[in-house]
Amino acid sequence: MNRHIAAFLLAPLIVPLLMGAIALPLLRDVPCLYALGLVMAAAVSYVGAALAGAPAYAALRSVRCTAFWIAPVVGFVFGVIAAIGFSAVLPAVLQSGALRSILAMLPDISEVIVTCNVQIQSTTIIASPSFELIGPGLLGALVGTVLWLIGRPDRP
Repeated sequence: MNRHIAAFLLAPLIVPLLMGAIALPLLRDVPCLYALGLVMAAAVSYVGAALAGAPAYAALRSVRCTAFWIAPVVGFVFGVIAAIGFSAVLPAVLQSGALRSILAMLPDISEVIVTCNVQIQSTTIIASPSFELIGPGLLGALVGTVLWLIGRPDRP
């Protein structure tokens, strides 16, 4: 397998793995919410890597801008952008019921997730970006770093 493809398949797995490890002690009693969080973390991570990471990777590689420090910086920026987009879209998706119908198509996990009712308390986008966006930014930086270490864009 090409190392660039392997990088884009493996690096985004960091987000659901870390989110799962962090959320397990907190959501041990609510398995449906835990499973929903893992599915959403994986979806956002892979969509972000495909829509933002792959074009940035190709563009930076084509202009030979492949220094190691660029990967965490670009990953941090894309992590913040993904968090803002996710917080803007999620309330509308949950209220519309679209997520329930999408998850109903999944054979194994749908029975667990569809029975979990998620109540939306606020539909506001992240209010103070200086604090709430550090976590997603750090996750994005970690994904960018792992992507660089696996893909090694500085090598032919």
